[in-house]
Amino acid sequence: MSQGVAVAVCLLLLLAAALYVLFRLSAHEGGTDRIAGLSAPVEVGFDDLGVARIRAKTRTDAFAALGYVTARDRLFQMDVLRRNAAGRLAEIFGAAVIESDTRNRVMGFDRLAGEIFQTLPETQRATLTAYAAGVNRAMQTGLVWPFEFYALRYRPEPWRPQDSILVFLGVEDMLSNSEYQEITATIMRRALPPRVLDFLTPEADCYNEILAPKDPARCAKGAAPVEELAKLIAEGAPGKKVAGLVGGAPKFRGSNGWVVAGARTRDGRTLLANDLHLGLTVPNLFYRTELDYGAAHLAGITLPGLPMFLTGSNGAVAWGFTNLRADDADLVRIEKDSAHPERYLTPQGSAAFSFRTETIAVHGAPSRTLRVKETIWGPVLPQPLLGNEVAIHAATLDPATTHFDLLEMDGIRTVETALALFQHAGGPPLNVLLADGQGGIAWTVMGRLPKRYGLSGLFSESWADGSKGWSGFLTPQELPSVVNPSSGFLVNTNQRMLGSKEYATTLGHEYQGGFRAWRASQVLQGPSKVSEKDMLALQLDTETSYYEFYRRTALDALNAAGGDKAEDRELKGYLETWNGRADPNSSGLPLIEEFSEELQDAVLSPILARCRTIRPDFELGWTILDGPVQRIIETNRPELLPDQRKFSTWPAFLLDVLRHSAAQLRQRHGVASIQQLRWGDINQVEISHLFSGVPMLGALLDMPRRPLPGCVYCMRYAYQSEGANYRMVVAPGHEDQGLLELAGGQSGQPASPHYADQQDNWVTGAPAPFLSQVQHNRLLLRPPE
Repeated sequence: MSQGVAVAVCLLLLLAAALYVLFRLSAHEGGTDRIAGLSAPVEVGFDDLGVARIRAKTRTDAFAALGYVTARDRLFQMDVLRRNAAGRLAEIFGAAVIESDTRNRVMGFDRLAGEIFQTLPETQRATLTAYAAGVNRAMQTGLVWPFEFYALRYRPEPWRPQDSILVFLGVEDMLSNSEYQEITATIMRRALPPRVLDFLTPEADCYNEILAPKDPARCAKGAAPVEELAKLIAEGAPGKKVAGLVGGAPKFRGSNGWVVAGARTRDGRTLLANDLHLGLTVPNLFYRTELDYGAAHLAGITLPGLPMFLTGSNGAVAWGFTNLRADDADLVRIEKDSAHPERYLTPQGSAAFSFRTETIAVHGAPSRTLRVKETIWGPVLPQPLLGNEVAIHAATLDPATTHFDLLEMDGIRTVETALALFQHAGGPPLNVLLADGQGGIAWTVMGRLPKRYGLSGLFSESWADGSKGWSGFLTPQELPSVVNPSSGFLVNTNQRMLGSKEYATTLGHEYQGGFRAWRASQVLQGPSKVSEKDMLALQLDTETSYYEFYRRTALDALNAAGGDKAEDRELKGYLETWNGRADPNSSGLPLIEEFSEELQDAVLSPILARCRTIRPDFELGWTILDGPVQRIIETNRPELLPDQRKFSTWPAFLLDVLRHSAAQLRQRHGVASIQQLRWGDINQVEISHLFSGVPMLGALLDMPRRPLPGCVYCMRYAYQSEGANYRMVVAPGHEDQGLLELAGGQSGQPASPHYADQQDNWVTGAPAPFLSQVQHNRLLLRPPE
């Protein structure tokens, strides 16, 4: 070995040793410390999974301790969450995140968080202040920072009470799809005939129309507007294949949740199951904990930086959330005053824009100065829409729509009182599922939802003449709810819960999850009564008859071709082997899934071509396009064929798409035969750290890649980096029998034994107990001397 190589090896070993020491010093439990503001000592115990059980005298003491232990485990993650909402990521990551920072600076979340803090009741401000004190004490007394701070060469600033509000606002913004929907639909309205626009933007899928009918006719054969579609397809440029216009939708922000009354459980206890799907990361977005203070006992899931239980149980009532997919924002088209172009028109007449300046610091580059234009409706977005400036009018930007009333769940004892609390609660619009120990179950929604007049909310329009706008928000009494239904269960997997006969008000425009809701309902209404283990089995269910249409369509095309080619015989045999599930060893599904995606793009892109003439980067990201595609194929009309120069019949076109899908899979995965592929080759878990792309660190920080059961149309929602962040099953009053799975682990520190100790069980579906177990390490927190 040469001297240079020896020196290089020694340096690498020293670097590895330094990293190991740094990781170990940043991973710690137990000990003693003092936190300003505590009224009495607080005891914290940690079990074998690193889950903290906090025993305190008061609520503020308990949340101060929660801030302390969360910061020791997740400080870098907390800092990123607040920086993201504040538009300050470029300070540490550089110019690559300027676009995100710009949008959040335009929204003004940092300034808004300070305003919200001042409007909160004193008890809520006290809790946020106590939490901040705990976080700051953990920063002050930690032996070293988490390694990410050293790598990025910055020190975290003290945690402010309003930083927790920033995290809350960031969650609400992450769950919203209103802006994207409205941009997409507005472009389509200009480009397409009304019937085609309506056809391509269904509010719900056909499974949802079975469960909660609102427009079931759109799912019947003959629903496709053939003449209008044929005209659009005929406009296509001769000899030019049109593709790539379907896709680009934001990531699914979905969830599963259901509650079952005692009449349908094995021992008469009510049960709640919940799993949220907000993208899989290292560390997990969520954090387990347990709090005891006064008469209160809370156990469940929190989010780092946010002093509140998002889902859990208080011993009397259990609650869970799913994304409502509500439309709580509008893009208002600005009309300039023709006599004074620097002014704009409002229902009260001409008005002057106001302005504020935002300076975005950029790591490794000069700062960017942003001049934000403000209107009476909200800030003007940087990008115009169809040549017009638009202001965003969002419920989130009203300080009155965000508060921390959910802290009062510590004293709620019945479903009825929980309903009143959640219907008044501010924060993200969410479905709420409830179960109490007295046998009650319920569903309702939370969040401030606008009352619109003169508009649907799906399209950007002018509000200048006063005929369109909002008249405040729906009152708690106007929000929908279902209590103790005769079915004995309630399911929400992001689908529309009520049909037009039950609830006429439109809350959203695009409800996902219809198949999952249908599948769960089929299982729960069966003859068997359920327990915690049965609820978990349903969460892990991989049956997916959703794909059967595509399998049958592919087989019909192969049969119509006569099957005389060896490749076609291979494809047919492969499709026929599918077992109807999305298990790692499932054969056939890789081709069916690829075929379904390519088919959607191939069928719809020629219809959408006009949209590209209006906006060159247009892509339709509507997530429930199966109905329109299936209705078009079912017509068997040659004038609806996407490429009529090449194909004269639908079977010939479908077979070509199928063959191309198989070729794509073979090339992508480097196999000679499609028969070699199993679902586990396609669907492998990808849970990455922010530093995953740094050489050598990815292998150290990321979760191992492994075949993963489930799919995006399974109860076990899972596809690569998307899946259930956690799975929870609990009976209120019987939490000791509850179950909980968490992807990854409790700690964000790589050298902690709890960095990845729950990952294997999450992959295999082996749950941990819902409650923390025997505590081995103890931490004592005291008031200052």
